[in-house]
Amino acid sequence: MNIKEVNKLEQYKFNYIFKNIFEHSDFITKIVENNRPFKNKEEVIDNFLKTFDSLDENIKVNIIKSHPDLGDKLKIKKGLTEFSQEEQAKAGLAECSDDEFSEFHKLNNDFKAKFNIPFIFAVRDKTKVEIFEEFKNRLKSDNIEQELDKSLNQVKKIASLRINEIITNEQI
Repeated sequence: MNIKEVNKLEQYKFNYIFKNIFEHSDFITKIVENNRPFKNKEEVIDNFLKTFDSLDENIKVNIIKSHPDLGDKLKIKKGLTEFSQEEQAKAGLAECSDDEFSEFHKLNNDFKAKFNIPFIFAVRDKTKVEIFEEFKNRLKSDNIEQELDKSLNQVKKIASLRINEIITNEQI
């Protein structure tokens, strides 16, 4: 879809298409929708990111906490947003061995116990090996504030990637 089509979408359709740019946070989409028309894709991304940045810290943490655990065997096939399901499947997480699913389960639990938030990582174009490495490296940290900042940046990266997938650069 190009930017002209985005600007012409009916409100309910815009909200439906963009509702999970930030996981389970359609209220952000409703705010951004009111800023139409947009000049280009970059302006859409900028609106979403600025709206997110303007939120209270507790709301941002709740958005982080709404993200699914990576490599959750039960949720990959069912129970994820369409975006998350596709992102995890493309990264090979839907095809994990039982040992890999167990490792993801352990890492997710360890991360949440240590930082009180789920591990957030933009997995698009990543491999299982890269995801495991990132997981293990970030678990080595003892700096909760630093990890929160990394997670917030990853949430924004995920949002940008999702918008880039929806909107083309074409003006036709």
